[in-house]
Amino acid sequence: MKSIKTLISVALAIFAVNPTFANVKDISAQNVDIHVADSFLVVTADLILDNLHLKSNHQVMITPVVSLQSSDISLQSSDISLQSSDSQNATRATQNAELTLPSILVSGRNMHISYERGVLRNFDIIKDNDIAKEVRRFNGKPQSVAYAAKVPLEPWMKEKGTQLSFKYDPCGCGIAAAPVIVEMPVVEEEVIPEPEELITNDIIEIPDIDIPDIQIHAGRARIQFEVDRTNLHVAPYICKNGQKIDNRDQIRMIDDSVKYALSDPNVELVGIDICGYASPESPYLHNEELANGRSKILAEYLADRYNIPREKATYSSVPENWGEFRDMVVESDEITEQQRRLLLDLIDAPAHTPQEYDRKEWLLKTDSKYSNLYKSLILPKWFPKLRATTFALQTQLKKMDDQQLAEVFKTTPGKMSLQQFCRVAKLYPADSDEFKEVVATALAKYPNDQIAITNAAIGAIARGEYEAARELLDKAEQTAAIFNLRGLMAESERNYEEAARYYQLAGEHDKADEMRKLYLC
Repeated sequence: MKSIKTLISVALAIFAVNPTFANVKDISAQNVDIHVADSFLVVTADLILDNLHLKSNHQVMITPVVSLQSSDISLQSSDISLQSSDSQNATRATQNAELTLPSILVSGRNMHISYERGVLRNFDIIKDNDIAKEVRRFNGKPQSVAYAAKVPLEPWMKEKGTQLSFKYDPCGCGIAAAPVIVEMPVVEEEVIPEPEELITNDIIEIPDIDIPDIQIHAGRARIQFEVDRTNLHVAPYICKNGQKIDNRDQIRMIDDSVKYALSDPNVELVGIDICGYASPESPYLHNEELANGRSKILAEYLADRYNIPREKATYSSVPENWGEFRDMVVESDEITEQQRRLLLDLIDAPAHTPQEYDRKEWLLKTDSKYSNLYKSLILPKWFPKLRATTFALQTQLKKMDDQQLAEVFKTTPGKMSLQQFCRVAKLYPADSDEFKEVVATALAKYPNDQIAITNAAIGAIARGEYEAARELLDKAEQTAAIFNLRGLMAESERNYEEAARYYQLAGEHDKADEMRKLYLC
């Protein structure tokens, strides 16, 4: 019987390829990947726009094309006819096939605004292309666009000579004459394994989409603003009313937090979340406008300071910080128990509208139960402490090849995503201790994930640890792939009747060989 590796080698041939990059000045592509998932061809890449300078009224199109130009193929697609003299000696003829994938449209400022408003829908460049994503180019700033598309897998896409090309159309002239950013083969040479192998790391499952493991580093700063203004002063500043503002220490504190978050050289900053808090004074709606504006300008400043896209710097606000005000009342030793009780009654009174919050503030200022305390303690000492900013820094591992990830696994595996664990696992034989350690660590981090469970079962079967494998397979959702693994385990144990039953459960196919080829690719 043919081995599992032999049978799936063609179906898996599009997994590991090395692209060759064209010398294109404006745009490049990185992390280009092609693979098969559920009978679809999946293409992902990061398009780098750092060197692209785009005028406000200009657009460019980036389009992936899968094509085949070969003089020695045997195709079965309905689009391509194949001449043959008899079933034994088919006449080989030059055949061409091409499929254009959805495009990325990069726009200058004015064109981006027009696109969002829908006024470009009659332009040929819009009508004649399937637009996967439209983005605005921010000239002079580092910028990348994540591309992902999937199309039904055609038989000709598995033929030797099939290429994936990312084409760059800077003039609307069409992709036929467009220069190539990156080109890479879709199909590799078939590798014939040893016939006795049943379980190999080739059947390990890898998630179609990588969900990075995001680490959050939270902090708090007290950024000062002018009264009733949203201007951010990063250098010492004296306001018209004589107020002195010096945010240098607070900015330095945020810098220190960023440096700590990035203390691992394998980690990069991918996002910042800012939340601004205001004290309960002045009308609620006005506070809301101020707090939101201050959070926004600080988020944009930090995004520019740390060289991340502005859209990765999110912001929100709490117009009136009643929650922290309540904590101060509960913890203060500067007030009597009666004052504490009266203040808590006011703070805890239900309020759902701006008018209800404004009434609370009015009572705090004017009611004799609170007004003296408000003037002497709350307004001058407590409220300034409520005007604060919290920040959350989001970090993740940098883009790495599989060998680099293997080194990260040795030191900080907790920062790795499930897809990254799977990529490292594929570096080792399925029955090796290294494979076992990687899939076990992935399973510990993702205990209920179907792929993590499946890969741990693959390793257990390869090592002959069938009881452990059965426990894992019982925990998994009983899909065709799981039935297939049960069949492989039964075959490894020479229980061919049980193997045939599981292969039958995996689908209606006459041969176990064909079953493995279909469900493990």
